[in-house]
Amino acid sequence: MGNWKTCTIGELGTVIGGATPSTKKTENYDGGTISWITPKDLAGFSGRFISSGERNITEQGLKSCSTQLMPAHTVLFSSRAPIGYVAIAAQEVCTNQGFKSVVPNESTDYMFLYYLLKYNRDKIENLGGGTTFKEVSGSTMRGIEVTVPETIEEERRIASVLSALDDKIENNTEVNKNLQEQAQAIYREMFVNATNDQRQTCRAEEYFDIAIGKTPPRKEHQWFTTDPSDVTWVSISDMGSCGTYIRKSSEQLTQEAVEMFNIRVIPSNTVLLSFKLTVGRIAITYGEMTTNEAIAHFKTDKSFINEYLYCYLKDFNYQTMGSTSSIATAVNSKIIKAMPFVIPTDDEISRFHTVVSPMFEQILNNQLENDSLAELRDTLLPRLMSGELDVSDLDL
Repeated sequence: MGNWKTCTIGELGTVIGGATPSTKKTENYDGGTISWITPKDLAGFSGRFISSGERNITEQGLKSCSTQLMPAHTVLFSSRAPIGYVAIAAQEVCTNQGFKSVVPNESTDYMFLYYLLKYNRDKIENLGGGTTFKEVSGSTMRGIEVTVPETIEEERRIASVLSALDDKIENNTEVNKNLQEQAQAIYREMFVNATNDQRQTCRAEEYFDIAIGKTPPRKEHQWFTTDPSDVTWVSISDMGSCGTYIRKSSEQLTQEAVEMFNIRVIPSNTVLLSFKLTVGRIAITYGEMTTNEAIAHFKTDKSFINEYLYCYLKDFNYQTMGSTSSIATAVNSKIIKAMPFVIPTDDEISRFHTVVSPMFEQILNNQLENDSLAELRDTLLPRLMSGELDVSDLDL
């Protein structure tokens, strides 16, 4: 391992817990400008740097509890419900009690610390205690032993290799975001801002073969796996973090389960729509897969319509579909099948497809490249962070 040493996380920086200002006092939140991060803000978060969460707090809120304002480049680590989300503060932030954050000292590189905590995530989680749910205490976090290079220069060299991969992933993600926004803007210009009396409106099921996914009995654990070679089984959570195209899932089904419970296999290049609990997540399949019962599949042999359908569903006002005040519980498969679908003229859809299909193709290529980069990063991470692989041996 060369010149590496064993130390504790507490020797690499200051471990700081968070807190929650009283939610009963509006002055703790209303008009607040201080970034306050919770584990929920990191659910599905795929970047490294975070600057704000769902809510801010006020100066009064900060003073009213034990949460502390931490500097930029503090490494945030969720320590309960769940354990193991990691991010870097892009600016001054504070957190709720679900974190044990580490402010690196002068001899610790913050980016190396970020990757170090990712590498030791399982080890840290296994040290958590508690009866209701596992939690890592501040004293436990400070005392966890890790192995690090002797010098900060070596830390920076290791971090730079992993960062280069993440930089490219984040750049591709930003490009894809811009491409999607451009496609959506073109859609609105052509089909929302411009009218055409020749367009027709039908029930979605009259144009598409709409099917719904299925979940095998949860108590029968033999149907579910985490083996990527098994059948991809998409959940709403997977759709929340996949991007425009989806090809992987966090949980798989055995082939026997698919056959036993007659679960529909979705063709590649099929548009998916979530309609339970979280309504309106859209993704396009890349490869054959299955989904749970909260997701509808808009199958068609007219593949040229898919970019239009994707943008149409992205722009659709789902609040018009519910019969109760809670859209998340009001929408069901019958409502989805009966939802209105505006059919463009052949000329309109041809022009739209010609313009935006290269954008969608680039989005897909960037996502596939990101998958490859992430696999390389995840392969290098344990070898670099354990000292097994010397940075100087790499030629990327």
